[in-house]
Amino acid sequence: MNAKQRMKAAMAGEKPDRVPLMCQFSLGYLAQHSHMDLIDFWYTPHGLAESYIRAAEQYHFDGILVSITGRNPEEKNAIQEVQDAPDGSKLVVFRTGEQYIVPYNDFPYPAKKEQNGKPSGLAGISVENLHLPMTKEELPAYEFNILEEILERKKDELSIHGEVGTCFELYLKLFDTWENGLVSLLDEEEKALSLMKYMNKSVILLALSQCELGIDALKLSSPFAGAGFISREMYSKFVLPFEKEVIVAVHKQYGIPCYIHTCGAIGDRLDLLVKTNIDGLECLDPKPLGTVDLEEAVAEIGSKVFIKGNLDSANELRYATSEEVIEIARRRLEIGAKCQKGYILSTACSISPDVPPENISALYSCIKRYGDK
Repeated sequence: MNAKQRMKAAMAGEKPDRVPLMCQFSLGYLAQHSHMDLIDFWYTPHGLAESYIRAAEQYHFDGILVSITGRNPEEKNAIQEVQDAPDGSKLVVFRTGEQYIVPYNDFPYPAKKEQNGKPSGLAGISVENLHLPMTKEELPAYEFNILEEILERKKDELSIHGEVGTCFELYLKLFDTWENGLVSLLDEEEKALSLMKYMNKSVILLALSQCELGIDALKLSSPFAGAGFISREMYSKFVLPFEKEVIVAVHKQYGIPCYIHTCGAIGDRLDLLVKTNIDGLECLDPKPLGTVDLEEAVAEIGSKVFIKGNLDSANELRYATSEEVIEIARRRLEIGAKCQKGYILSTACSISPDVPPENISALYSCIKRYGDK
């Protein structure tokens, strides 16, 4: 089997020649370790596409998750000046006068902290001022240029996964703070549901458009749907039906696997996540990041969905030696082998910028030793 076939088998609940390996990279990690010029990395579509591919090849991953699908190619041309800082970061000055700090291991951010200008409540938010694309003609021409380059270069070798942010995530981003977004669900439930119903149409458009390009799987990014943010009851009302609508649409038109990425404390809602019609579940953060015991999760949902994750990037992979990482990953493989629908060795969330590269390489060493057991 090649990597693409291996991932396809695992996601379909069939037995691959060995356990697949595929972690999500944080963009901070890629920026720091891809040996790409920071400006090219952050402000050109080719920069990020090349970095994704280099990293997947370096660490022998069986797939690439393209979390940023497109980038405006004119962004770099809008830069007036770039200044280097002693700590390895850069100051980027745009012709508009805007200035951004570009760290060597994190997202760019404004040089001057300003109010985000977003409302604190629903009073200033309506369908009319959301300005979301609802048809393919309304999507920017560059919406998928990163994804397209990766597909063109690697679609026959690796499993290429697209990504959409769920409408619950998009809804919370409408507000000045996450807290005010969550409070609005209690204060104006019907309006919140109405807005999310509208927003989900745009999510479905983005999902189906990526499927049309030829992705092998779709990830739904739903980071704020864990117990640290909302209850099971609220999850059932504000998250589950909308994510299910996206997944049903993808299954109906393209038949490709879909999986959900929800961080943190989800040990109390694995049964609800499965009700979205997912084919797989990603993250499953262990303690202290989350509340998932992998053995318990395999017993509860391993006959229903494939499982991807459970390695703690921020603690286990960051501070262990390479040999310790191999043993940590071996234990996950041992438990994951009991998952009837398949297990993919992966970090729970994305790879932290502070993880030593040799510890990521150790995951493939583990796969070579124990992945075919």
